[in-house]
Amino acid sequence: MNLLSRRCRNALASLCIPALSARAGVALAAALSLGASSCASIVGEHEAETKFLVKPTSQARFSGWSEVSVSQDPNSVDGAKLMFIRLEARDSNVPDLTFIKSITAEAVVDGEATTIASKSPMPKGERIVPLDRAYHGDIRKFFYEDTENGGYTVHVDWSGEIDLTKKIPEEGVWMKVIVAVRIE
Repeated sequence: MNLLSRRCRNALASLCIPALSARAGVALAAALSLGASSCASIVGEHEAETKFLVKPTSQARFSGWSEVSVSQDPNSVDGAKLMFIRLEARDSNVPDLTFIKSITAEAVVDGEATTIASKSPMPKGERIVPLDRAYHGDIRKFFYEDTENGGYTVHVDWSGEIDLTKKIPEEGVWMKVIVAVRIE
């Protein structure tokens, strides 16, 4: 993972992303960076974990964005496909994810957004929820050459709606995201 350079930014205070953490959807880039100098060692399925904070506000909407950069060209592998994105509340006191009414992840390249995953509604009583994959093709196309970072970057916008009738802690709920990618 030493090839991975992460930059994350908040678009609104309702969704906080810690520095040095990537978001689901963009965490798939980590798998691309796992030894890109030796393609044989990265072929197969890989998982990456990240986290983000859903914080209550007076608005029912949340949004944010993040970027992940890799130092080597993603086209140095034959292909990369998203297998799944799974959300889980890190706080064991949270019984389920129904406080999130909906969530969408969009990869953005040259101003054009492609929905890669979403979920609505969240199932009652489930603490671990797989998102519905909307994009089933090769994810390498979401990386663009980033001269500022000297590598290749993927940009993902996240948005969603919070159910204001559900009680969540004032400090928010940290969500764990597991992303699985198959490298070919």
